[in-house]
Amino acid sequence: LGPKVFLPLRAPAGRGAAAYPLNSPVSAMGRVKKEEDLGPEADENWKSKDPKALAHEIATFMGGEWPTRPVRKVQLASDGVPTGDEELFEMTKLNPTLLSEMSLKTRFLFLEVYLEDLQDVYSEVMETLKGDKVTYDSLRKFKHLAISLAFNAVSDVCQQAFDKTDFDPFPEVAPDERPGCVCPLDVKAFTQQTAAAVALVKMMVDAEGELPPAAEPRIVRVEKKFYYDDI
Repeated sequence: LGPKVFLPLRAPAGRGAAAYPLNSPVSAMGRVKKEEDLGPEADENWKSKDPKALAHEIATFMGGEWPTRPVRKVQLASDGVPTGDEELFEMTKLNPTLLSEMSLKTRFLFLEVYLEDLQDVYSEVMETLKGDKVTYDSLRKFKHLAISLAFNAVSDVCQQAFDKTDFDPFPEVAPDERPGCVCPLDVKAFTQQTAAAVALVKMMVDAEGELPPAAEPRIVRVEKKFYYDDI
């Protein structure tokens, strides 16, 4: 019968390559592309226009569930926390540079969530308290949260607890997970610094994202220039 001959897929006569546009299911090699379900399109016609409502609509799209926060078993005490922005910045050692780079609307939405996160994770840490020790896993989670927004004072309190801990008997089984490992924590300092951080974040949330006057002199501004400007 002779060798089999496979003819290439051709466009309809007289129409040339334009017969198959670039986004056609038929590729240049004549194979049919498999269509993939990538979820909702970026320009999906969402009903919600308010940012919060839009986030909820996207999260619950096609049966998704909106996450719920855990019940706080330990409430944060705010006794003796300063009320002025200058005192709070001094106490928390917050570097507001990252916040200053956000738009007002983004900063407001971010801080609203962050305010709840701080209190939730504080409760998680304190729920593990036995004597003066808390679990490494919960404290490590809190430090990541605190340093992500540059609350340096409470982050330093966490680091002091880690510095006093012998990690050798408790190998890391997964990132930031050391089962059975506990750290000696200065609970008073930890609570005071967390309360100050919460008070400062709440001040900015109440102002709908506006930074207080004490933030301005603490913002690190770097001049943008091309690398060859100084050559």
